[in-house]
Amino acid sequence: MVPVLDIVRLVFQTWFAGLFGWVTSSDFFLFPLMIVLVLFIVMRQHSRQAAMEKTLFGASFSRPWRQTLISLGFGVVGGFVASMLMVSLGISLSQETGIQFVWPVVLVLMLIAPRFMCFAYGGGIVGLVVLMLRALSQLFPALADAPLAAALLAVDLPALMALVGLLHLTESLLIFVSGHLNASPVMIQSPGGKMVGGYMLQRFWPLPLAALLALAVPEGFPTEGSVAMPQWWPLLQPVIEAPPGMVVRMLLFPLVAALGYSDLAVTSTPRQRSKTSARGLLAYSVVLLALAFAAGQWRFLQILPVLFAPLGHEYLIQAGMAREWLGKARYVQQQRGVKLLAVLPASAAADAGLDSDWVVLSVNGNPVNSRKEMASALALFPGLADIDVRSPDGQVSQLTIHQRQGKLGLIPVPDADDRGGGLKIQSEGIAARLWSRWRNRRRGR
Repeated sequence: MVPVLDIVRLVFQTWFAGLFGWVTSSDFFLFPLMIVLVLFIVMRQHSRQAAMEKTLFGASFSRPWRQTLISLGFGVVGGFVASMLMVSLGISLSQETGIQFVWPVVLVLMLIAPRFMCFAYGGGIVGLVVLMLRALSQLFPALADAPLAAALLAVDLPALMALVGLLHLTESLLIFVSGHLNASPVMIQSPGGKMVGGYMLQRFWPLPLAALLALAVPEGFPTEGSVAMPQWWPLLQPVIEAPPGMVVRMLLFPLVAALGYSDLAVTSTPRQRSKTSARGLLAYSVVLLALAFAAGQWRFLQILPVLFAPLGHEYLIQAGMAREWLGKARYVQQQRGVKLLAVLPASAAADAGLDSDWVVLSVNGNPVNSRKEMASALALFPGLADIDVRSPDGQVSQLTIHQRQGKLGLIPVPDADDRGGGLKIQSEGIAARLWSRWRNRRRGR
């Protein structure tokens, strides 16, 4: 049986050593530095989100500092879950894991399209390169003498794919509990050119990890804090080989990772959309982990997790977006009244209890059936406004609201005849945009 309480103790001890170990040893200086760096990146992302909201609606829904602290809280929980799973299952990191090759590939993919900035794609590409090199080395043995080729040939593909699966498993849990938080209302163009309302979901989590590290250490290396694990542990045996006079030991080491989630809710609420995405990603992660563990036992199966990692992830994204665009849009105008996409925070409408999915039926006795009609009716009476509204559960009531600076803070969904002017999701990376500009200039000649 896995000694859960002992592992919990070791995880917290590793975190404590990572946070404060730099006082006595410079080896731990990188851990708090990376936490600060990742928090800065998270803060910057939330600041950009707030700036986008202010540009679209004149006010921000996001509070960057508050959202950064929330992200840190959920990230700590996610890091604890990931650390427990890594240690309990015996998924270890080593030089042979191949992370040093995945990061450069991920950064290059990010230049092509931001959504490719994911270990599923980077790990899959590295895995395919490794498998091709192994096949070529059978024909050209001298290939293994090249330093880069030798390092790639030594990559432990089952461990790499298991790490990818573990990170996505953790991400699925974080999406389930917090993926819907701080969703931004947007007006967006559908593939058919029609304007619809929706919500952009963006979350970022810093992940402090107590990572399991496989190292070759001298015999008699101190083993304070070690715990006895079951006979079956680890599920993935590290491929690291110990030189004469040394043995392989599993140690916990503080490490910082980062996870991000980006999605769009058009046919469902942000909460419903994040739950659906989380369930799909959880199933994907479990299958990828199972394939990685099977490849660890039967090496001829390594092609399966290598192919499934990018292809399965891409299928999740494409199927999810297809469901959103092919389904019935939720945030569109109805035949009677003006449906609300959102209300501005700290506005008169928010104080009155109005929110998304409420419907404004009339303003000062004048029926309204489009956002243009509602804007005109409110402009006639810039002070008090008597509005008839219908709640999401169908209850009709009348509210008297004092407009602040001539505004209620209502954000209606687009009208049925609205075309253009909506937010366009940027799907191209820097490199792809530069290539498009160069090609357009060539055609212009």
